[in-house]
Amino acid sequence: MRIIQTKGIVKNGQINLTVPSEFQDGEVDIIIVAEKEPDELELMRQIAKAKGYDTPEKIMDLIHQVKLEMLEEKGRTKS
Repeated sequence: MRIIQTKGIVKNGQINLTVPSEFQDGEVDIIIVAEKEPDELELMRQIAKAKGYDTPEKIMDLIHQVKLEMLEEKGRTKS
């Protein structure tokens, strides 16, 4: 296995890049790191904030609701 780092340009959903000529033709695994794009956790934070979960207390209330729903699904709630 050989790992190289190169840069490419994404345009209209396609990426163009150049690899060194000593690479043989074949299949490669590609990992894309977009430094200026938000990650999954940041996206979840933005969605939560947009839905009004912008304080620690509201987030804890949501976690409590989810736990209760999970217990209900398992039939372990005290009604």
